[in-house]
Amino acid sequence: MAVNPRFQVRDTEEELKKLDEALKILNYSDRAAWYKEMKRRTIIEAEKKKAK
Repeated sequence: MAVNPRFQVRDTEEELKKLDEALKILNYSDRAAWYKEMKRRTIIEAEKKKAK
């Protein structure tokens, strides 16, 4: 993995607008809330696969 402990993603303004619209439809308050939820789900899924 990367040496830098910070996570940053660059995207176009158009793609960010699409993401913001999708998050609004899915009732996420903002990108941070969505990111935290996806991170939580990903970690849980990985732990399940690791346990098998």
